[in-house]
Amino acid sequence: MALSRFPAVMPRAAEAVIAAADALRYIRDTSGDLRLREIDGAIEALRAAKLACLAALAEGQKQPVAAEAFMASLGGPETLADFGAALAQIDAAATAWNDSWAAWLNTLAVSDLIQPATMLREGVDTRYIARIEAVPDATAAPLRQAQALDDLIAALEATGA
Repeated sequence: MALSRFPAVMPRAAEAVIAAADALRYIRDTSGDLRLREIDGAIEALRAAKLACLAALAEGQKQPVAAEAFMASLGGPETLADFGAALAQIDAAATAWNDSWAAWLNTLAVSDLIQPATMLREGVDTRYIARIEAVPDATAAPLRQAQALDDLIAALEATGA
């Protein structure tokens, strides 16, 4: 019998999944210009959720009976098998969404994403390449309306997010 940190890591995993779902719902449900940092934030939230969930699954396997009893109290998947299956669905949906936003990004011109800028550095005007802050609503619409985004949010919501 191995010691397990499941009671500590599972709530962190649940919070990370909720944060990822919230970040993705924000992208889908808002209107107006879409800040690129919101996309970056959603991608980072998904990464953090995956790491937290994998840690929770590994810890749960050390003490499966205790882990499943704890899981039952959280309102999400009640067994480690269900949790693992949900993670596989989320991972597949995340892969599809990653492909979807990458395809969307490929539809944009370079000048839609980066532009030359000038910054005064040590008394010298210096030209550099600046990333834009946001894409216009019309440009963001295909990303917000992507089926892959809806599918990923649904996979996260299936766990209780």
